[in-house]
Amino acid sequence: MAGILVFALIIAGIAVGHARAAMQSARQDAAAAEIRILDPVVAAYGLDNAGFTGMTASALERDYGARFDNTTRGTLQITAASSSGYCIQIRDGAWYAAQQGPSAPIETSQTAICR
Repeated sequence: MAGILVFALIIAGIAVGHARAAMQSARQDAAAAEIRILDPVVAAYGLDNAGFTGMTASALERDYGARFDNTTRGTLQITAASSSGYCIQIRDGAWYAAQQGPSAPIETSQTAICR
């Protein structure tokens, strides 16, 4: 009987580990998706303003219809906004996703990307 209990605990431990890994992967994907969703809004801002200088989350909401829930609003950062580029970053759980300019790929990391 004790052997069966030990076996069940081992299986349960493995299942918990897989569930945690799946959750982390989902958060990483969610953070990257949020950056992808913002791409057309950020592009429109750049076209209308001859670049990205002055781009803020508030401006994207007010002038371009971007909608941020409280969680996103609390983790969204826009830095290095200039005439030719920007760094926009969102955190979802332990994962950060960012894009460093209009043609740059979306990066994910467990540490901040935009500084």
